[in-house]
Amino acid sequence: MKNILILILIVSLCHCVTGQAHALYDPRSVPNNKAGVHILNPSELESATKLVGDWGYVIVPIQPTDRDVEKWESFFTHAKEKHVIPIIRITTIPQGGTWDKGTPTDLVDFANFLNGLPWPIENRYIVLFNEVNRSAEWGGAVEPARYADIVKNARSIFKERSEHFFLLGPALDDALPDSTSSMSAKKYLSAMYSHNPLIWTYFDGYAFHSYPNPGFVAPPTRTGLPSIVSYRYLFSQFKLGDKPVFITETGWDQTKLDDSKLRSYWSKAWEIWNKDPLVTAVTPFVLEGGEVFAPFSLVKDGKYTISGQVLFDLPKASSSPKPGLISPINSSNTAHLSENKNHNWKNNNALIKLENIFRVILGIPTKAAIKLGDLTLIVEQAETPKQWEKGLSSRSSLDGIDGMLFKFPRYHVPVFWMKDTLIPLDILWIKNGEIVEITPNVPIPTTDKLPTYSPQSSVDMVLELPAGFCETNNIQIGSTLQI
Repeated sequence: MKNILILILIVSLCHCVTGQAHALYDPRSVPNNKAGVHILNPSELESATKLVGDWGYVIVPIQPTDRDVEKWESFFTHAKEKHVIPIIRITTIPQGGTWDKGTPTDLVDFANFLNGLPWPIENRYIVLFNEVNRSAEWGGAVEPARYADIVKNARSIFKERSEHFFLLGPALDDALPDSTSSMSAKKYLSAMYSHNPLIWTYFDGYAFHSYPNPGFVAPPTRTGLPSIVSYRYLFSQFKLGDKPVFITETGWDQTKLDDSKLRSYWSKAWEIWNKDPLVTAVTPFVLEGGEVFAPFSLVKDGKYTISGQVLFDLPKASSSPKPGLISPINSSNTAHLSENKNHNWKNNNALIKLENIFRVILGIPTKAAIKLGDLTLIVEQAETPKQWEKGLSSRSSLDGIDGMLFKFPRYHVPVFWMKDTLIPLDILWIKNGEIVEITPNVPIPTTDKLPTYSPQSSVDMVLELPAGFCETNNIQIGSTLQI
């Protein structure tokens, strides 16, 4: 009986997590240009556009330390103007020659940040980390079970923010051997599946590094793993359903092949990929590789290399991706209805509870869905002295939440100030679920002499929202709050 209950729980959770996938569209169901390229910096977008053609694909990595709103908003805006489909590869932080391991907090931060950007098409393509079967890419260890857990968590966290996130992986290095610092792709995939037989359901599509190995010089007619069609192994071995394949890295070593052979290999490869109904996009590595990746660069000194010229000359299919949603509103700059944000997940308490498990472990405020009048909001809950003291200080935006709810164990007259607070606020003083007082438009401090703010009578909760929220949404004294 216990095993049956566990199975029911797993199936129920899987249904809960994957039930929103209907919002995604299969990119192969519309006219699709498979041409793409891998870039290392958003500033290369203009050059990439000329290579991939109309609504081609561009994959670019983003690090946790690189979440610059202005920079990435500009990238997405230009991608829409230039008719380019972005694929964002999230990474960890480089640590002295290796890359750190992914964590649930990374996922939450990335999901919040990326959900606030103006994606040019409806699908929001995300690659979950890079070549994790190489220890240097995963904190010095090879951990297929941990990565499988991260993927499962990622699905919950990203889909909670928007059902339009399209998750890709596992993007392994198909040529690695079994060693002290690496694990072969076959063994890694099997270990992921053994740890969680539902693992493939968490991906909306599959990302592969299908290089012409061994030595980056094998002919395109080679099959199996590794090869330029290495993705076929996954489908045959695990009997996968029909999901799109994104070849997010591939390419020949231009220092080891003559020009004639390079042209021949690329032409044949594109013929193979274009005829394969699984393949959605091919983004060769790399547009501008500098000295480190010079053998694979498609552009050098402002001119196309042989590989770059071949890709530029290839005919590109017409493409008509579904347009993106209305750009989300940045809560740090406006106080409009939170319903205008892309919070399709507000009523999914199961997903909020799942994220809260990690928040409790990490000691950060848990989330809750609340009803403020007729509005549904997502707030963080400050429930301990440390959390009360921290509040919303040092945040430049409220990505992923609408505000913070301070909950006190007894009625009292609290004293609030705006120390290190970077967002102007409305402060709502609440007693027994009813707003008894509102302090609107509390400004960001500009001097060291900080004023304090308190209600005239005792309360048991305080809600902080972006300045102007109450006026915009007709929130008044007497309005009710329910958790």
